[in-house]
Amino acid sequence: MSTSMIACAIDQKECAIVRMTKSGGNLYSLNGCKTFPFGLDHLDSAKGSRLLKKLDRHINERPDEELALCVAPKNYFPLPASFPANTSAKKHQEYCRIEAQYFLSKPEAHDCDCACYGMSQNGLHEKKMLLFYPAAACRKVSEHFAASRRLIFSGTPQLPLLHLSRFTAGRQVILEIESNYLLLTESKEGRIEQFSCRETKNRKESEYFTIKELVENPLFRETEVQLTGTLADKAMTRLIKKESSMTLKPLSIPPSLSISNPDKFSISSGVTVKAISTAVMALDEQKRFTFFSD
Repeated sequence: MSTSMIACAIDQKECAIVRMTKSGGNLYSLNGCKTFPFGLDHLDSAKGSRLLKKLDRHINERPDEELALCVAPKNYFPLPASFPANTSAKKHQEYCRIEAQYFLSKPEAHDCDCACYGMSQNGLHEKKMLLFYPAAACRKVSEHFAASRRLIFSGTPQLPLLHLSRFTAGRQVILEIESNYLLLTESKEGRIEQFSCRETKNRKESEYFTIKELVENPLFRETEVQLTGTLADKAMTRLIKKESSMTLKPLSIPPSLSISNPDKFSISSGVTVKAISTAVMALDEQKRFTFFSD
């Protein structure tokens, strides 16, 4: 038995749409992949409606298939929390709304991704990392696509990228350097082990705090650090390598994630990796994410 899924990832400057199939165990096949030279910044402009219709034309080639969507926000507001163990995804949403009332000045303007974090405290509670983010852009895109098809997941790239760590031997370290923030996650087997997120005002701040984070954590010398983000260009990469002596590489699909035909498509861009990881997560956890379309 096989299951198919369309996934769309939207970064600040680019979009990607992929179609993937999972059959028996962990056998995945990439059946379509298309990138677009526009992203969230463009969708927020006067051209936004026209660009969304351009995405529609590719997504609607498979009108009966479910869609998983990830949209990169302008910023994150993380909050460690502890929730009762073995609660449903819907219950997690309720807990996140309660936490938002205390944590945010405008909770109704934010959504939240809830990730597993560290080790469970005991048999009754689990540690979580709540990733609050401004919701307007993601809600706009979600509502647009949900009007014509079943949307099984809508959120940021963080849960899909965290899911990739289930396929990584050892730890997965991802450093995102965006215009407004830098975010560093170390994860293993689908759980965040270390997490750091900092707002930045300009490129100089991004450079300084990126190098500081890496140099002060010697554990990162034992593994590759994957780079992604608008500011993770060649000049930034050279500077980080020079100042930190870290092993760096672009965001990529783990070698142990078996995709039958990746050579048919170009999958090296960060936004394509996010789209593939979103599809894989949705295929693996469809029952968990069903409530997004209710």
